[in-house]
Amino acid sequence: MIGRKLLGACAIALVAASAVLAQPSTSGESKSDPNKQICRTQMDIGSRLARTRSCHTAGEWAELRRQARQNIDRIQTMKAANGN
Repeated sequence: MIGRKLLGACAIALVAASAVLAQPSTSGESKSDPNKQICRTQMDIGSRLARTRSCHTAGEWAELRRQARQNIDRIQTMKAANGN
């Protein structure tokens, strides 16, 4: 029972994180220059007012998106394997 709740909470957090990370950048230059610094403001989960500003290079943002997708796929695969 606790495992299901923990898995559900992780899935919700990953979906929220991937939604934030999947937002397209405002400039087309970030795809051509992986070292360009990009800053984004992210809404904190559970609060209407709290925000966090994160700055990474375009390459790091791409890696974060890839990791979020990989984690979501892993959770979905585990859920399907457990028969839930």
